[in-house]
Amino acid sequence: MEPPAPFRFGPGIYLAQTQPGFEAIAWGEIAARYAGARVHELARRVVPDRVGMTIFSAARADPLKLLRTAEDIFAVVGYRRYPAMVTAAAGGAPGATSKIATETLARVQRTARDARYIDEAIAARVGFVPGSRGGHRLRFRVVARMAGDHPFRRVDFQHAVERGIAERGDRTWRLSEEEADVELWATMFPGETILALRLSDERMRVRGYKVAHLPGSLRPSVAAALAWLSEPAPEDVMLDPMCGAGTVLIERAHLGRYAALIGGDRDATALAAARENVGPRYKPIELHSWEATALALGDASVSKIVTNLPWGMRHGSHTDNRRLYPQLLAEFRRVLKKGGRLVMLTAETRLMADLMRRRLFRAERIYTVSILGAPAAIFIVRAE
Repeated sequence: MEPPAPFRFGPGIYLAQTQPGFEAIAWGEIAARYAGARVHELARRVVPDRVGMTIFSAARADPLKLLRTAEDIFAVVGYRRYPAMVTAAAGGAPGATSKIATETLARVQRTARDARYIDEAIAARVGFVPGSRGGHRLRFRVVARMAGDHPFRRVDFQHAVERGIAERGDRTWRLSEEEADVELWATMFPGETILALRLSDERMRVRGYKVAHLPGSLRPSVAAALAWLSEPAPEDVMLDPMCGAGTVLIERAHLGRYAALIGGDRDATALAAARENVGPRYKPIELHSWEATALALGDASVSKIVTNLPWGMRHGSHTDNRRLYPQLLAEFRRVLKKGGRLVMLTAETRLMADLMRRRLFRAERIYTVSILGAPAAIFIVRAE
């Protein structure tokens, strides 16, 4: 793994965490939420199969509370680059490797001890999460992650950060895994360490509306990303023809005004979950029992279609999907208005490539993503 390009570190730097591949989508929402205020993307990072990150500078953190396409928000409080020899992969002479490990962990410890922007980050967290503490005595925990090869274990990296925080003279810091007032997330890439203080809590990742769950249901941030890519507009008549628990529909409702939301599913259990999650909110909304290949809708009756296609894993199979996908695409073309936008998520990337070669659809853009370690892609199509 090659060392990533450095970014300029300073005050007012934030990090939005996503599923891998969703960094650009989250950045698009971030830029829009600041509505012309000064905000600049500085870098992107990915911990393979774990998380994606967009790192950016902004004058204030308040607009980040509104984000739907990110799973967590952090303030970057420490950053260190390492010379090439320090980032050499384990495997050299034992003595040299041990020296590299010791030197690198010492640098990590100093990065945590000398982190310059913790006060500002704690103040931002107090404003971000009601009831959070920012006093002189704070309990903390460290979450450590590593990407690439390093001559030490992840737990060694974590302990180096913990020692550095405990050595700080600005507060009384007490390590507490169970009852922490603040969380510090440390990520090591080849050539650099990023130390960030978590501003958000679990409510950004786990939405309160989702009271009914289905196996394999979309994560809310992923559903929001799909809805964001539809380019939400007040005149939208948006359809999710295989709506499952209704997550895409609800996330679209939170992204702004719309004319109507329409969802449906062949599975009665899924529809029951969608109705429970929707409740009396998000009007006007319709939920139908139907086959997605025979929608009870008129020709050119919807302006946006956003959906999670069958992956052929939990339900159906790849063989089934080879028959199903062409039928779905034909029905989507029928109900979608000219110039309308179709956003599809699927793990069937080879099948989709085959369908494009057969000219059954033409993707305007494709995002390669990973969801809980599973490779997938988002296909965006403009109706012609």
